[in-house]
Amino acid sequence: MSRGVAIAAGRVRTHRAAWWLLLVAVAAMLALPRPGHAEDGDLAVLARVGYETDADDFDGLLTRGGLLWDYKSHLEYVGIAAQNTHYSQNGWSEDVAALVGLYRRQDRVTLSGVNAEFGVADVAGHARPIGDITWSLRPRETTGIELIAAGDVVGTREAIERGITYGLFAGSVEQQFGSRLTGIALLGWQPFTDGNSRTQLRARLIYSLLPEEGLSFQFRWRQYASSKRDVDGAYFNPEDYKNWDAGLSLRRRVGDWTVYGLAGGGQERVDNQTWQGTAIGELRAEGPVSGRARLAISVSYNRAAGFSDAPDYWYGAANVALIIPFGK
Repeated sequence: MSRGVAIAAGRVRTHRAAWWLLLVAVAAMLALPRPGHAEDGDLAVLARVGYETDADDFDGLLTRGGLLWDYKSHLEYVGIAAQNTHYSQNGWSEDVAALVGLYRRQDRVTLSGVNAEFGVADVAGHARPIGDITWSLRPRETTGIELIAAGDVVGTREAIERGITYGLFAGSVEQQFGSRLTGIALLGWQPFTDGNSRTQLRARLIYSLLPEEGLSFQFRWRQYASSKRDVDGAYFNPEDYKNWDAGLSLRRRVGDWTVYGLAGGGQERVDNQTWQGTAIGELRAEGPVSGRARLAISVSYNRAAGFSDAPDYWYGAANVALIIPFGK
């Protein structure tokens, strides 16, 4: 057997493994207990388009389509979706296809419950688990707990060609102090498929300036330490990274829509180098359109060296998601 045929055969076996892993993941998702009966909900279709770009001219275009059943609201459903992300940079391109199972059961007021996506992606012929699973609990009105398991493709040309992905296992605690101050702390572990791993620490303080208007001041701290310094240039990987930023956030209702915005700036430090300026901006809006259909739109901008060694690095993203239910 020639080397080319052997590689092709290996990829076929990898693809088959990906499908079997997906079936197991979806079966496990559907086996999770959920209130009510399937006939109580409706069918719905899901569509999403996302675009990301950065200072290195590295682009990613994500398209997703799926079917939801037992759909009661955007916070209660089960489903499955197929997606493809087209990555490109200076004439190079690669497609990463994936299938994911979807499960969401969250309380409308507190958002406690499960919000899960889990599936398998084909990254350069490798079957890799991807997803984002969050379990939220509020043991008291002023206290919140989250457990997080996530994974995705490392978004650089070298990492995609080598099939490198990452995981994240984390826990966070949220505590309100009085009527205006809230603190959040997160501790996590981020393993990579190339043998590297990171210990993550994040913290946030939120002070409500104008509660009636939904205006708050936020201070955020983020740091991580890498276990493996040399990753052969596959992705940005300092031994030690620290970042803080502060800014204003706005969350309020506009009719039936919820609007959130954040603008701020701060400093970052890579290893023992000097502190450098950063900036961040986010805008999200979500609400009903044309009856029970629901639309979510988001844009973000981040200027920091969190993903690249290039000076004045920036990263931007935009997403549009639509859910259209059928039935009563």
